[in-house]
Order: sequence, then structure tokens, then C-alpha cells
Amino acid sequence: MVMLAAAGVGAASLVLAGLAGGPYVDLSDLNLWVAVFAVFAFAALFSVPFAVERLLRAAHPERAEHRERTMMIWGAVATVTLLIGGALIGLGGFEPGGSLADAAGLFLAIEAGVVIVVLLAWLLAG
Repeated sequence: MVMLAAAGVGAASLVLAGLAGGPYVDLSDLNLWVAVFAVFAFAALFSVPFAVERLLRAAHPERAEHRERTMMIWGAVATVTLLIGGALIGLGGFEPGGSLADAAGLFLAIEAGVVIVVLLAWLLAG
């Protein structure tokens, strides 16, 4: 539920950022709605493992732990998010100050990268 609400607020904030206009992200300015998008995209991405764990527990109550499967699914979601962010950046020519798609892609790529680094650290920790 939190994941869907955060994704909805994030999507709505992108619409509002587009209506407010640029600059979206540059060294001296940050569009408020892009910042709201970044916060709620982060919340949506970091709520994925909790939603997956709940779904797996409901689907397979006989299993005691779902941690490994949950982390694999979270990694897959983060990888897709990273690819979407990269595609948005690539399509816009990396101009986050003037392109809303670039600004959104930049934040998606950074946040997905953080998730992937966290999962790699968890995997290497054993």
C-alpha cells in the first residue's frame, strides 16, 4: 500500500513539475516538485521488499523465510528502475536543468544505484 501511494504521489509531482516549468535540476536551483518526486520515488523503491515479503508470506505460508527471494525481486525492480532512469537520461541528452525526463531519470538512476549497492553489500556480507 505504501509503495503504491508513494508511486502515485511521485507521478503526480512529475506532472506538477512539468506545469511549474524549468529549471528542474541544476547547480543553483531545484524544482520543488522534482524534489518531491525524488523523495517519493525513493520511498516507493525502498518499500518494495516489504510488499514482496508480505505477498510471498501470503502465497507460501509454509515457508519460514522469504528473505533471499525478496532481495532477488528487489534487485530486479532496482535494475529495471536503473534501466528506465538511464533511458530517460539518454533520450534527453543529459540536460537535467532543462528536461524533466532527464531530471527524473537522474534521480531514478541514483536511487536504483543505491539499492543495487545495498544489495551487493548484503550479498558479499554473506
